[in-house]
Amino acid sequence: MNRLAVIALVALGFVAQASAEPMAFNIDPNHSRIWFDVNHQGYSIMRGMFGDFGGTFNFDADDPTASSLDIMIEAASVDMFHEGLNDHLKRDDFFGVESNPQLHFVSTGVEVVGENHYIVHGDLTILGQTNPISLDVMQNQLGTDRSGADKVGFSATANLDRTDYGMNFGAPVIGADVSINIQIEATHGGDGGMGMGMGMGQ
Repeated sequence: MNRLAVIALVALGFVAQASAEPMAFNIDPNHSRIWFDVNHQGYSIMRGMFGDFGGTFNFDADDPTASSLDIMIEAASVDMFHEGLNDHLKRDDFFGVESNPQLHFVSTGVEVVGENHYIVHGDLTILGQTNPISLDVMQNQLGTDRSGADKVGFSATANLDRTDYGMNFGAPVIGADVSINIQIEATHGGDGGMGMGMGMGQ
């Protein structure tokens, strides 16, 4: 192979790498969780979760700033482990699930702040009101699971003021500040993988 052909092949390789698109991952609901914590009258920190959510994100391990995230949360899946609390949370004092059935987060940009450490900026819609929010994200394992699917995991935290979304009931006696903790596992494909080490299994 002559020198010109080698140079051409190398150049094509760089072009292909540069034009590679982020991989589309699907959130694994069996191994993902969204928790929230809120102060209750200064006596305790009450924890709740959302049991029904899903979405996709496009992740580029080589250029995380090209990644994007879109998550839909079913408001009626809110659970604070008490039937009476759950019923109240679904009414108009809080989530008003009949008229506002979903919470929606869509990213607007990703900032790299360290090794496997990102700030994901985006818009969060609750009760029909949209405000900017930032997620502090750590990338965990990146590899393949036992089925051969590419797999990645993330841990994220965020904070919001629920009154910014018109959820004013009980504030500030019932805390307006809400802490959010997100644990996500997501998969892409099922034949082969990225060849980046052992995954954590299914």
